[in-house]
Amino acid sequence: MYYLDRNRFQTSTENLKNLNIIVIGDFILDEYLIGEVNRISPEAPVPVVWVRKEKITLGGAGNVVKNLSSLGVKSVVLGRAGKDEKANILLDLLARENSDTEKNFLIRSESVPTILKTRVIAGHQQVCRIDKEELKPISREEEDSLLKAFSERIDSADAVILSDYDKGTLTPRIIEEVSKLCRERDKIVTVDPQVSHFFLYNGVSILTPNHHEAGKAVGRKLETDLEILSAAEEIVRKLSCPSVMITRGEKGMSIYVTSKKEIYHIPTVAQEVFDVTGAGDTVIS
Repeated sequence: MYYLDRNRFQTSTENLKNLNIIVIGDFILDEYLIGEVNRISPEAPVPVVWVRKEKITLGGAGNVVKNLSSLGVKSVVLGRAGKDEKANILLDLLARENSDTEKNFLIRSESVPTILKTRVIAGHQQVCRIDKEELKPISREEEDSLLKAFSERIDSADAVILSDYDKGTLTPRIIEEVSKLCRERDKIVTVDPQVSHFFLYNGVSILTPNHHEAGKAVGRKLETDLEILSAAEEIVRKLSCPSVMITRGEKGMSIYVTSKKEIYHIPTVAQEVFDVTGAGDTVIS
């Protein structure tokens, strides 16, 4: 087992600039209502949050786009949004993050709203989260449209990222056809998977589950380095993929490279946080 040098890893990210990457997946808006609590509601035993600040940011696959932009990478997005005002907000935020507005393709669905997750925060603590969404897979017709858009854009892409939040965009057919086309065109394809789709991603370049997802996929808890190694070997064997990166919370992450039959551990410095949104998106980026 080897431990990857942090400086070497950071230096390698400089080579990512000026790449063009397609991001396919579930695009989400993250709304934050930030305030303070001074009293309990007379209507029910719940805190009253006095909102002092509001903000909306890109979430889900959109957070991947945001992280790529911070690395100097230009992206093309393929996904789904509702026919509503929130979709316009989503498109505007994507345009600010080095996303190609001429090539972006979002299905504007009448059957689902643009996903909005509202987090109420007071005193550096998340009080509650409110989700506005309809969990419906895209239709056959929408699959056709998305696959057509992807086939028209893949040749100009350096790599493809699939960001799966199990919200309906990445259906088994989309996963299979996109993965197949990437293999045929010799394109790198990386996946932030959901457990329900875990073993559909056959032949992708790299999978980036967290240790909980990887543990559920192989049917056991993963705590030690040896347990992570065993799970990684099983995953790459079943999926025939060159590598897997398993994130491990405060323990950092572990990357298994099939060709070398070696696992590399990248440590991290744990910090106190009140919102872990986007941790997996940061890794996949």
